[in-house]
Amino acid sequence: MDLTRLAGTGGPVLFWRGPDFDTLDLTGPVIANWVNKGVGLFGDYDLGPDFTLFVPLPGGLHWRELVAILSVLLAGGRVVLGEQGDAGGTASAGGSISAVPDGDFHALVPVGFESDPAIASAEEIFVFNPPALALSTPVDADFIDVNSAIRAYPDVTPRRLDGSGTLAVLGAAGTTEIPWTAAMTTGSAGPPAGILVSHSTPQEDQWPDLLGHLLGGGETVLGTGVDEARIADLARELGEVRGRLGTWTK
Repeated sequence: MDLTRLAGTGGPVLFWRGPDFDTLDLTGPVIANWVNKGVGLFGDYDLGPDFTLFVPLPGGLHWRELVAILSVLLAGGRVVLGEQGDAGGTASAGGSISAVPDGDFHALVPVGFESDPAIASAEEIFVFNPPALALSTPVDADFIDVNSAIRAYPDVTPRRLDGSGTLAVLGAAGTTEIPWTAAMTTGSAGPPAGILVSHSTPQEDQWPDLLGHLLGGGETVLGTGVDEARIADLARELGEVRGRLGTWTK
């Protein structure tokens, strides 16, 4: 598992839509660049088998969280996702983070959640500003401004990205491991057919489909904090919808 197929897909593959009609379309090479930059950023904090990135997803999955997850998984680290709730974010999407992983961890959160008491024990707290064109994050020096810091890293990495990382989800019964490579395609075939549409955060068992589809160069529509009808309409305009991820009301 690496970035080869994604980096070789020239057209837009990730169509992100956010609140207030925020829009960002990312090509395969651009996503690969962001993933490599993330490897550089987290690499400065000992990214490897003993590195855990906790991504609670309090506002639903954002494109910056998605590329950070790929950075850690491809470089052999561990990602733990927050407890999944009915609204597509965490179970406590209304305002706080309900649980954290056991042991040492780093945390990645959108601005506004950096001071949540639940993640006070994190070794480092990475904070991003959600608007697509935001170049910085308004946080003090105790936190890492992802929008600003990540741009200092190169678009390529000397590290071998072998996809040996592990992915897990927190839940009421404990931590569940996710076989995130289960849906990966191999060989020289083209990008996966059809479009995946994710209304906020995928369900626990849908992560392999999302990651495999995207890394294979497949087109993905991701909506964060937007009306489901808006992203469904966009997906239909783009082509044939292969599947829907996340929580939908109809």
